[in-house]
Amino acid sequence: PTLNAAASAQMDKMSHIMFGGLTHEPAVKLAQELAQMTPGSGDNKLDKVFYCDSGSVAVEVAMKMAIQYWFNKGNSAKSKF
Repeated sequence: PTLNAAASAQMDKMSHIMFGGLTHEPAVKLAQELAQMTPGSGDNKLDKVFYCDSGSVAVEVAMKMAIQYWFNKGNSAKSKF
């Protein structure tokens, strides 16, 4: 009964949404809290959050980000895993 009530209350606020260019207030608040927990300070502060809908998408995006990082550093040869 407790889990059903919690699920029902959440669906009354907002059901699942894919983050394909969209967001909502709870996601923004969570991103802010996560960014505050990350290490670093000043220009080295990790202050970006990227949400993925699944683990496989998270891995794919992380791999693409790694390739882009090395490309931006002028080392386009680092493109294989």
